[in-house]
Amino acid sequence: MKAMLLMLMAGGLACASVPVWIDTDPSVARGGHEVDDGLALVQAFHSSALKVRGVSVVFGNAPLSAAFPIAQRLVRDFGPPGLKVASGAASANDLGVETDASRALAAALRREKMTIVMLGPATNVATVLRNHPELRNRIKKIVAVAGRRPNQRFSTSSRAPAFRDFNFELDAPSFQVLLDSHVALVLAPWEISSKVWMRGADLANLRSSDVSLAWVLDAAEDWLVYWQDSLAAEGFNPFDTLAVGYAISPDGFRCDRLQVRIEELPDDTVAGPGGRRKPYLLVRRSIVLQQAALYCSEAPASFHDSLLRLLAKHE
Repeated sequence: MKAMLLMLMAGGLACASVPVWIDTDPSVARGGHEVDDGLALVQAFHSSALKVRGVSVVFGNAPLSAAFPIAQRLVRDFGPPGLKVASGAASANDLGVETDASRALAAALRREKMTIVMLGPATNVATVLRNHPELRNRIKKIVAVAGRRPNQRFSTSSRAPAFRDFNFELDAPSFQVLLDSHVALVLAPWEISSKVWMRGADLANLRSSDVSLAWVLDAAEDWLVYWQDSLAAEGFNPFDTLAVGYAISPDGFRCDRLQVRIEELPDDTVAGPGGRRKPYLLVRRSIVLQQAALYCSEAPASFHDSLLRLLAKHE
Protein backbone atom coordinates (compact mmCIF):
# COMPACT_ATOMS: atom_id res chain seq x y z
CA MET A 1 0.00 0.00 0.00
CA LYS A 2 2.79 2.40 0.90
CA ALA A 3 4.58 1.64 -2.37
CA MET A 4 1.40 2.33 -4.32
CA LEU A 5 0.93 5.67 -2.58
CA LEU A 6 4.51 6.61 -3.40
CA MET A 7 3.91 5.76 -7.04
CA LEU A 8 0.78 7.89 -7.11
CA MET A 9 2.64 10.78 -5.51
CA ALA A 10 5.36 10.47 -8.11
CA GLY A 11 2.84 10.23 -10.93
CA GLY A 12 3.75 6.62 -11.69
CA LEU A 13 0.16 5.41 -12.02
CA ALA A 14 -1.58 8.66 -12.80
CA CYS A 15 0.69 9.37 -15.76
CA ALA A 16 0.64 5.91 -17.38
CA SER A 17 0.86 6.36 -21.15
CA VAL A 18 -1.87 5.08 -23.47
CA PRO A 19 -0.57 2.83 -26.27
CA VAL A 20 -1.80 4.18 -29.62
CA TRP A 21 -1.35 3.54 -33.31
CA ILE A 22 -1.74 6.50 -35.66
CA ASP A 23 -3.03 5.99 -39.20
CA THR A 24 -2.51 9.18 -41.19
CA ASP A 25 -2.50 10.86 -44.61
CA PRO A 26 -0.13 13.83 -44.18
CA SER A 27 0.33 16.47 -46.87
CA VAL A 28 2.55 18.99 -45.09
CA ALA A 29 4.10 21.06 -47.89
CA ARG A 30 4.32 24.61 -49.12
CA GLY A 31 1.66 25.86 -51.51
CA GLY A 32 -1.60 25.61 -49.56
CA HIS A 33 -1.67 21.92 -48.61
CA GLU A 34 -3.50 20.67 -45.54
CA VAL A 35 -1.28 20.59 -42.45
CA ASP A 36 -3.48 19.27 -39.64
CA ASP A 37 -2.14 15.70 -39.87
CA GLY A 38 1.34 17.08 -39.34
CA LEU A 39 0.24 19.16 -36.36
CA ALA A 40 -1.60 16.17 -34.92
CA LEU A 41 1.47 13.94 -35.19
CA VAL A 42 3.70 16.51 -33.47
CA GLN A 43 1.01 16.91 -30.80
CA ALA A 44 0.92 13.14 -30.21
CA PHE A 45 4.70 12.75 -30.15
CA HIS A 46 5.07 15.57 -27.63
CA SER A 47 2.41 14.21 -25.24
CA SER A 48 3.60 12.10 -22.33
CA ALA A 49 0.05 10.70 -22.11
CA LEU A 50 0.50 8.71 -25.33
CA LYS A 51 2.88 5.94 -26.27
CA VAL A 52 2.87 5.88 -30.06
CA ARG A 53 3.56 2.28 -31.08
CA GLY A 54 3.49 2.85 -34.83
CA VAL A 55 2.48 5.12 -37.68
CA SER A 56 0.84 3.89 -40.87
CA VAL A 57 0.19 5.96 -43.98
CA VAL A 58 -2.86 5.92 -46.22
CA PHE A 59 -3.85 7.85 -49.34
CA GLY A 60 -6.01 10.92 -48.76
CA ASN A 61 -4.82 14.49 -48.43
CA ALA A 62 -1.94 13.49 -50.71
CA PRO A 63 -1.19 10.49 -52.90
CA LEU A 64 0.46 7.69 -50.95
CA SER A 65 3.74 8.29 -52.80
CA ALA A 66 3.85 11.84 -51.42
CA ALA A 67 2.31 11.18 -48.00
CA PHE A 68 4.74 8.41 -47.03
CA PRO A 69 7.97 10.49 -47.15
CA ILE A 70 6.19 13.33 -45.35
CA ALA A 71 5.24 10.92 -42.56
CA GLN A 72 8.81 9.63 -42.44
CA ARG A 73 10.13 13.16 -42.02
CA LEU A 74 7.61 13.97 -39.29
CA VAL A 75 8.60 10.82 -37.38
CA ARG A 76 12.30 11.50 -37.89
CA ASP A 77 12.05 15.12 -36.70
CA PHE A 78 9.53 14.75 -33.87
CA GLY A 79 8.88 11.10 -33.09
CA PRO A 80 10.52 8.83 -30.51
CA PRO A 81 13.69 6.97 -31.52
CA GLY A 82 13.07 3.77 -33.44
CA LEU A 83 9.45 4.47 -34.35
CA LYS A 84 8.54 2.77 -37.63
CA VAL A 85 6.42 4.15 -40.47
CA ALA A 86 4.52 1.67 -42.64
CA SER A 87 3.13 2.35 -46.10
CA GLY A 88 -0.47 1.30 -46.69
CA ALA A 89 -3.38 1.64 -49.09
CA ALA A 90 -2.90 3.76 -52.21
CA SER A 91 -6.65 3.94 -52.95
CA ALA A 92 -10.03 2.71 -51.75
CA ASN A 93 -9.60 -0.23 -54.11
CA ASP A 94 -6.97 -1.58 -51.71
CA LEU A 95 -9.57 -2.56 -49.10
CA GLY A 96 -8.66 -6.12 -48.13
CA VAL A 97 -5.23 -5.98 -49.78
CA GLU A 98 -2.45 -6.70 -47.31
CA THR A 99 0.21 -3.97 -47.16
CA ASP A 100 3.14 -3.15 -44.90
CA ALA A 101 0.71 -0.99 -42.91
CA SER A 102 -1.95 -3.65 -42.39
CA ARG A 103 0.66 -6.28 -41.49
CA ALA A 104 2.41 -3.95 -39.03
CA LEU A 105 -0.85 -2.88 -37.37
CA ALA A 106 -2.03 -6.50 -37.07
CA ALA A 107 1.28 -7.53 -35.52
CA ALA A 108 1.16 -4.65 -33.05
CA LEU A 109 -2.39 -5.57 -31.99
CA ARG A 110 -1.31 -9.14 -31.35
CA ARG A 111 1.33 -7.80 -28.95
CA GLU A 112 -1.00 -5.52 -26.99
CA LYS A 113 -4.38 -3.86 -26.99
CA MET A 114 -4.27 -0.36 -28.45
CA THR A 115 -6.28 2.71 -29.34
CA ILE A 116 -6.17 3.55 -33.05
CA VAL A 117 -6.22 7.23 -33.99
CA MET A 118 -7.45 7.27 -37.57
CA LEU A 119 -6.69 10.60 -39.26
CA GLY A 120 -7.38 9.61 -42.87
CA PRO A 121 -9.57 7.24 -44.89
CA ALA A 122 -10.40 3.96 -43.14
CA THR A 123 -8.82 1.63 -45.71
CA ASN A 124 -5.79 0.46 -43.69
CA VAL A 125 -7.75 -0.13 -40.49
CA ALA A 126 -10.69 -1.74 -42.28
CA THR A 127 -8.33 -4.13 -44.06
CA VAL A 128 -7.07 -5.39 -40.69
CA LEU A 129 -10.62 -5.84 -39.38
CA ARG A 130 -11.76 -7.58 -42.57
CA ASN A 131 -8.78 -9.91 -42.89
CA HIS A 132 -8.22 -10.52 -39.16
CA PRO A 133 -11.61 -10.28 -37.39
CA GLU A 134 -10.10 -12.02 -34.37
CA LEU A 135 -8.16 -8.79 -33.67
CA ARG A 136 -11.31 -6.74 -33.19
CA ASN A 137 -11.18 -7.21 -29.41
CA ARG A 138 -7.56 -6.06 -29.39
CA ILE A 139 -8.68 -2.58 -30.42
CA LYS A 140 -9.66 -0.53 -27.38
CA LYS A 141 -11.28 2.07 -29.60
CA ILE A 142 -10.89 3.85 -32.90
CA VAL A 143 -10.91 7.65 -32.80
CA ALA A 144 -11.84 8.80 -36.30
CA VAL A 145 -12.07 12.22 -37.95
CA ALA A 146 -15.45 11.79 -39.64
CA GLY A 147 -19.21 12.05 -39.23
CA ARG A 148 -21.98 14.62 -39.08
CA ARG A 149 -25.52 15.27 -37.93
CA PRO A 150 -28.35 15.34 -40.50
CA ASN A 151 -28.52 18.54 -42.57
CA GLN A 152 -25.17 19.78 -41.30
CA ARG A 153 -23.27 21.85 -43.87
CA PHE A 154 -19.48 21.82 -43.71
CA SER A 155 -18.38 25.39 -44.32
CA THR A 156 -16.53 28.24 -42.68
CA SER A 157 -19.32 30.76 -43.37
CA SER A 158 -22.47 31.29 -45.40
CA ARG A 159 -20.30 32.97 -48.05
CA ALA A 160 -17.86 30.09 -48.38
CA PRO A 161 -18.38 26.90 -50.38
CA ALA A 162 -19.32 23.68 -48.62
CA PHE A 163 -16.66 21.01 -48.33
CA ARG A 164 -16.76 17.26 -47.93
CA ASP A 165 -16.50 14.90 -44.98
CA PHE A 166 -13.23 14.12 -46.68
CA ASN A 167 -11.81 11.10 -44.86
CA PHE A 168 -15.12 9.26 -44.88
CA GLU A 169 -16.12 10.09 -48.43
CA LEU A 170 -12.84 8.87 -49.91
CA ASP A 171 -13.67 5.33 -48.77
CA ALA A 172 -17.18 4.88 -47.40
CA PRO A 173 -17.15 1.05 -47.86
CA SER A 174 -14.17 0.76 -45.51
CA PHE A 175 -16.04 2.78 -42.89
CA GLN A 176 -18.93 0.35 -43.23
CA VAL A 177 -16.47 -2.44 -42.33
CA LEU A 178 -15.70 -0.55 -39.11
CA LEU A 179 -19.41 -0.19 -38.32
CA ASP A 180 -20.14 -3.85 -39.07
CA SER A 181 -17.32 -4.94 -36.74
CA HIS A 182 -18.97 -3.13 -33.80
CA VAL A 183 -15.57 -1.93 -32.66
CA ALA A 184 -15.72 0.89 -30.09
CA LEU A 185 -15.82 4.05 -32.21
CA VAL A 186 -15.32 7.70 -31.29
CA LEU A 187 -16.03 10.38 -33.89
CA ALA A 188 -14.12 13.66 -33.76
CA PRO A 189 -16.04 15.31 -36.60
CA TRP A 190 -16.11 18.63 -38.40
CA GLU A 191 -18.56 19.91 -35.76
CA ILE A 192 -16.04 19.81 -32.94
CA SER A 193 -13.05 21.02 -34.96
CA SER A 194 -15.04 23.87 -36.50
CA LYS A 195 -15.02 25.55 -33.07
CA VAL A 196 -11.21 25.56 -32.74
CA TRP A 197 -9.10 28.03 -34.73
CA MET A 198 -5.42 28.43 -35.51
CA ARG A 199 -4.57 31.99 -36.50
CA GLY A 200 -1.52 33.88 -37.64
CA ALA A 201 -0.59 34.91 -34.12
CA ASP A 202 -0.61 31.26 -33.03
CA LEU A 203 1.77 30.28 -35.82
CA ALA A 204 4.03 33.23 -35.05
CA ASN A 205 4.25 32.23 -31.39
CA LEU A 206 5.04 28.63 -32.32
CA ARG A 207 7.81 29.73 -34.69
CA SER A 208 9.81 31.12 -31.79
CA SER A 209 9.41 27.96 -29.70
CA ASP A 210 11.31 25.30 -31.66
CA VAL A 211 13.46 25.68 -34.75
CA SER A 212 12.55 22.16 -35.89
CA LEU A 213 8.94 23.30 -36.37
CA ALA A 214 9.97 25.73 -39.11
CA TRP A 215 9.16 23.53 -42.12
CA VAL A 216 5.77 22.57 -40.67
CA LEU A 217 4.97 26.20 -39.92
CA ASP A 218 6.04 27.31 -43.40
CA ALA A 219 3.38 24.97 -44.78
CA ALA A 220 0.87 26.04 -42.11
CA GLU A 221 1.26 29.69 -43.08
CA ASP A 222 0.48 28.86 -46.70
CA TRP A 223 -2.50 26.80 -45.54
CA LEU A 224 -3.70 29.80 -43.51
CA VAL A 225 -3.48 32.04 -46.58
CA TYR A 226 -5.57 29.53 -48.52
CA TRP A 227 -8.30 29.64 -45.86
CA GLN A 228 -8.22 33.42 -45.77
CA ASP A 229 -8.38 33.83 -49.54
CA SER A 230 -10.62 30.92 -50.55
CA LEU A 231 -12.82 30.26 -47.52
CA ALA A 232 -13.27 33.79 -46.13
CA ALA A 233 -11.84 32.73 -42.76
CA GLU A 234 -9.45 34.45 -40.35
CA GLY A 235 -7.79 31.15 -39.45
CA PHE A 236 -8.03 27.42 -40.09
CA ASN A 237 -9.49 24.53 -38.14
CA PRO A 238 -6.83 22.00 -37.03
CA PHE A 239 -9.17 19.05 -37.64
CA ASP A 240 -7.04 16.03 -36.76
CA THR A 241 -5.67 17.53 -33.56
CA LEU A 242 -9.08 17.07 -31.93
CA ALA A 243 -8.88 13.29 -32.40
CA VAL A 244 -5.41 13.22 -30.85
CA GLY A 245 -6.63 15.49 -28.06
CA TYR A 246 -9.40 13.03 -27.21
CA ALA A 247 -6.88 10.15 -27.20
CA ILE A 248 -4.65 12.13 -24.83
CA SER A 249 -7.54 12.72 -22.45
CA PRO A 250 -11.32 12.57 -23.03
CA ASP A 251 -11.89 14.71 -19.95
CA GLY A 252 -13.83 17.85 -20.84
CA PHE A 253 -14.96 16.61 -24.26
CA ARG A 254 -18.71 16.59 -24.76
CA CYS A 255 -19.58 13.32 -26.50
CA ASP A 256 -22.94 11.58 -26.92
CA ARG A 257 -23.59 7.96 -27.78
CA LEU A 258 -25.65 8.14 -30.97
CA GLN A 259 -26.87 5.84 -33.69
CA VAL A 260 -24.55 5.97 -36.71
CA ARG A 261 -25.21 4.78 -40.24
CA ILE A 262 -24.25 5.46 -43.83
CA GLU A 263 -26.94 6.98 -46.05
CA GLU A 264 -26.87 8.14 -49.67
CA LEU A 265 -28.29 11.63 -50.22
CA PRO A 266 -27.88 14.55 -52.65
CA ASP A 267 -24.36 15.99 -52.69
CA ASP A 268 -24.41 19.19 -50.62
CA THR A 269 -21.24 20.52 -52.26
CA VAL A 270 -23.06 20.89 -55.60
CA ALA A 271 -25.34 23.90 -56.10
CA GLY A 272 -28.91 23.45 -57.29
CA PRO A 273 -31.51 20.65 -57.04
CA GLY A 274 -30.92 17.14 -58.35
CA GLY A 275 -27.56 16.11 -59.66
CA ARG A 276 -25.04 13.93 -57.88
CA ARG A 277 -25.60 11.86 -54.78
CA LYS A 278 -23.01 10.76 -52.24
CA PRO A 279 -22.71 8.77 -49.00
CA TYR A 280 -23.03 10.50 -45.63
CA LEU A 281 -21.88 9.20 -42.25
CA LEU A 282 -24.83 10.35 -40.15
CA VAL A 283 -25.48 10.25 -36.41
CA ARG A 284 -28.92 10.48 -34.82
CA ARG A 285 -30.50 10.06 -31.43
CA SER A 286 -32.38 6.78 -31.33
CA ILE A 287 -33.65 4.32 -28.76
CA VAL A 288 -32.34 1.47 -30.91
CA LEU A 289 -28.55 1.61 -31.26
CA GLN A 290 -27.75 -1.24 -33.64
CA GLN A 291 -24.62 0.62 -34.73
CA ALA A 292 -23.46 3.40 -32.45
CA ALA A 293 -20.56 5.72 -31.80
CA LEU A 294 -19.50 8.38 -29.36
CA TYR A 295 -20.01 11.60 -31.31
CA CYS A 296 -17.97 14.50 -29.90
CA SER A 297 -19.29 18.02 -30.39
CA GLU A 298 -17.44 20.20 -27.87
CA ALA A 299 -13.78 20.30 -26.86
CA PRO A 300 -12.61 21.51 -23.46
CA ALA A 301 -12.25 25.26 -23.23
CA SER A 302 -8.54 24.69 -22.58
CA PHE A 303 -7.97 22.68 -25.77
CA HIS A 304 -6.56 25.46 -27.95
CA ASP A 305 -3.98 26.55 -25.40
CA SER A 306 -3.10 22.95 -24.52
CA LEU A 307 -2.52 22.20 -28.21
CA LEU A 308 -0.17 25.15 -28.57
CA ARG A 309 1.78 24.09 -25.47
CA LEU A 310 2.19 20.56 -26.81
CA LEU A 311 3.31 21.74 -30.22
CA ALA A 312 5.83 23.98 -28.50
CA LYS A 313 7.00 21.17 -26.17
CA HIS A 314 5.66 23.01 -23.14
CA GLU A 315 3.40 20.24 -21.79
